[in-house]
Amino acid sequence: MRICMVSEEEIVGPSAIIPGGIGQYILRYTRMLAEKGHEVTILCQSKSAFQSGGSGIRWVGLPRKGKLPWDVTVFFWLRKQRFDIVEFPEWGGHGAIPAMLLPKKAGRIITRGHGHNLWVQRVHGQQQAKGKQHYKEWLQVHFSSGVLANSEFLKEEFVRDFGLQASRIDVCHIGIDPHAIGHTEAVRKSFQGPTLIYVGGMDRRKGAIDLVRILPMLKERLPELRLILLGQDTPTGPNRTSYREYLMDTARQLGVFEQIEFIPATPRTQLHQYYGRASVFVSASRAETLGIPFLEAMSTGLPVVTWRTGAAPELVRHGEDGFLYELDDKEGFAAGLLTLLTDPKQWSRMSEQAVENVRSRFMEKDILERQVAWYHQISG
Repeated sequence: MRICMVSEEEIVGPSAIIPGGIGQYILRYTRMLAEKGHEVTILCQSKSAFQSGGSGIRWVGLPRKGKLPWDVTVFFWLRKQRFDIVEFPEWGGHGAIPAMLLPKKAGRIITRGHGHNLWVQRVHGQQQAKGKQHYKEWLQVHFSSGVLANSEFLKEEFVRDFGLQASRIDVCHIGIDPHAIGHTEAVRKSFQGPTLIYVGGMDRRKGAIDLVRILPMLKERLPELRLILLGQDTPTGPNRTSYREYLMDTARQLGVFEQIEFIPATPRTQLHQYYGRASVFVSASRAETLGIPFLEAMSTGLPVVTWRTGAAPELVRHGEDGFLYELDDKEGFAAGLLTLLTDPKQWSRMSEQAVENVRSRFMEKDILERQVAWYHQISG
């Protein structure tokens, strides 16, 4: 198949940035598609025009032309191409014009759902405002030839926010490759002591502040408890200050600063080193449309403790490979951690179940086959 994936970030090229979640997905899946023999193009917004390639993938950078929106530039470029599938994320609605106006012979426009404007507003506790971005996203998903959501949770959000019929939305999780994080062992060898790890953005929505506030609740029973917080800082602290600094200040006030290790964003190939130092993966995110770090951690044998929000119940099986608690139930969250960190047999059983869960349901190569089958169905 001839497949084009579109990114508003310059994830390849001379001025490439460190990609976010959508960019990482595009880079991983285009590589796998090319390895399967498909003709793959990554089209991204760039500071200057470029075209290059490598490993069977064509990279194209398109800058904005004058005052024209980038969406229009993309549309005119696509009119001259021939693809079977052109995949846009819904964020930003950059596929709206192509979805409405592009001839089918240039490519079937599909939307891959990762997270959209109204959903982000909601999980950040902001007042709902249907501005220009929302309406562009609305047009894109309504005029797309197909819509693929990352999770059943996101499918429900699409129905809610875009008024789509549920039958128009298909679901395909994004899988993982344990080797991509440097993990080569089939199963973790042993319990690593009372050490927790969170991997993800240092962001208000991700809720790491709750993890800091839970530590004092366990300090008496687990005086050696440690928490690793690994991820990119963001200006989402009070008054748009550093969220990491906010976490540090709160930890000092609660007397748990010495129990926390703050680590900046790390290349994915090195993540196994940090997962290998912990016994439990924790997240207090208000909602995730999927949760790749959950799966990566589980693939190394880490049980998960998190809230019963977003797509978490689709990944974590309560009582089997982790514990799920209602949002803000810190007492329950702390009790789950205490159980896992003081009962070696329970931890060992859940560790094995976590690995098996990922192997049987979330391996990247298996999910890619289902996604390509869906591409064929859409392209006719």
